[in-house]
Amino acid sequence: MRKVLLFSLLSVFIGIGKLMAQDRILSGTVKDENGQLLPGVNVLLKGTNRGITSDGDGAFKLSVPGSGTLMFSSVGYALFVIAGVRL
Repeated sequence: MRKVLLFSLLSVFIGIGKLMAQDRILSGTVKDENGQLLPGVNVLLKGTNRGITSDGDGAFKLSVPGSGTLMFSSVGYALFVIAGVRL
């Protein structure tokens, strides 16, 4: 049985900038369907080489443009995709 990743945004920090294309920092926590924190989950911005791995508490911070598609992957879990993320 494949487990499903659940994604919970704890907070989104938006940097103040004059350009619309300026990157912003997206932060959040990755949890499983039971609410357990998941360390070592790959968080990737689709179509780019931008990505990070969640820390020991399942937390991550990723620099992203104003919108995009986030992909979450980990061994033993199904790929989880959030399309159209806007900051």
